Amino acid sequence: MQKAYKLLMAATVVSMTVGFNHAVAAQKDTYQVVSTSYEQPLTTFETYIGNKKIETVRYALKGADRLHDGLLYSSYHNRVINLKNSKTTIKQIEPAPMRIKKYKNAYYMMSLSAINQFSLTKYTLDFKKIGATKRYTGFGKDLIVTGDKLYVLADHMKGIDYSIKLHTFDPTSLKPLQHETIKELIYADYIRLAGSQLKIYGNRSEKNEKLTVLSYDVKKQRSTKMMTTDRYVKGRVEKTQTLTKETELIFNQDRMYEINHKTKQVRVLYDSKADLIDYVYDAKTKTYHVLEEITETAEFRVKTLNSHFKPIAEYRLKKSDSVRPFRVL
Repeated sequence: MQKAYKLLMAATVVSMTVGFNHAVAAQKDTYQVVSTSYEQPLTTFETYIGNKKIETVRYALKGADRLHDGLLYSSYHNRVINLKNSKTTIKQIEPAPMRIKKYKNAYYMMSLSAINQFSLTKYTLDFKKIGATKRYTGFGKDLIVTGDKLYVLADHMKGIDYSIKLHTFDPTSLKPLQHETIKELIYADYIRLAGSQLKIYGNRSEKNEKLTVLSYDVKKQRSTKMMTTDRYVKGRVEKTQTLTKETELIFNQDRMYEINHKTKQVRVLYDSKADLIDYVYDAKTKTYHVLEEITETAEFRVKTLNSHFKPIAEYRLKKSDSVRPFRVL
């Protein structure tokens, strides 16, 4: 009886310790939520420790939906703020910017100028325009600048014909150097740079949603490798993160997946009944902060996942009639 009691107490202590550790971890969770208004010039950065909001910084920018490389801007308007600049002044740029990239001593911007047409514009680091804006055929998806080459992934539509092309430009003059039709894919929505390889994510067939990752060698200027997963991946690719040499995290509105480039296997890391808006990885605590929207109630929350993608904390955000969260940092 005494032995059983000791075992019960030991199990209780272990359970309390695990619970206490999760509570401590939750109390130390530090994250930022970025929200924007679509009716007035307002974007907020709110800093939290656990459930407690400790700071709010406001910027006079309307409809922000892009936050990359320290630049805050909206794909609907023509304003940008450099958050790394202490003055954080608003600069005017070409309308409908899809992506702005810094390369050496300049910013390169790809925007949508018309139906089935994208534009390229070059700016100084103070966003003063360099030369003229160049316009090209295609619905620009993304922009990458590397190795003295500028690459644009674009959809092309001509009547009922649809194709995906990778355009190469001279970053100095913004003149086209070549373009290649990606015949292996019928749809592509994401591109990233990995060493000397451009990784293009999409689908090979309309009949299934198996994810295909195409590798394009920027030095050889051609496709070198292609991998298609063994089963479908629901939703488009919105964000990726390298986990190991062979595995990669795929994030979208529906789920967080792990894909293995060697075995082609897909594993669901995290699934939620709510829509996944964004996530950020905290390398210090080895946790993931996931911003979610509960569509039925139009409420937002941040969930903290451990290194095994198990929820260990949840923080409900206060409802706001003026701004809508779109990023977690």
